[in-house]
Amino acid sequence: MRVEAVEIINRGPEDVFLFVATDHFRNHPKWDPAVEELTPSSAGPMGQGATARLIRRDRGKRIEGTVTVVEYDPVRAFAAVSRFGSFTLRQRVTFEPAGPGRTRLQLRIDTAATGPVQALLPLLRGQFRKTMKASLLSIKEHVEAQPRT
Repeated sequence: MRVEAVEIINRGPEDVFLFVATDHFRNHPKWDPAVEELTPSSAGPMGQGATARLIRRDRGKRIEGTVTVVEYDPVRAFAAVSRFGSFTLRQRVTFEPAGPGRTRLQLRIDTAATGPVQALLPLLRGQFRKTMKASLLSIKEHVEAQPRT
């Protein structure tokens, strides 16, 4: 199942990419309140192949998973795959100039599951969309609150 959301941020793509992609493991919990921990599990700088251990809280339950960065194209795109048992979430974020000092930030997620969770995915589309829009708005607020570089 695919869901997409877009937000215009009043900062250049470099600033937005830094916050969302380069510092992803540190900043993701800031814009997604369900993420309790995102701890790097690979050495070295952020880039394709970087991994992290992820702990989420979903309907009161603690869920552990992994995150693997599968695309890291500075100032253009960032993608990661999160896995929680039989559930997989692929996220891809693109950063496009939207005029001087502005960025069009697009988030796309593709979800897949096996077993009983698979039947629930279509029912969760609205919740995914709502969460994504809230996350993009939170990213906008965080990035725009930072001093311009």
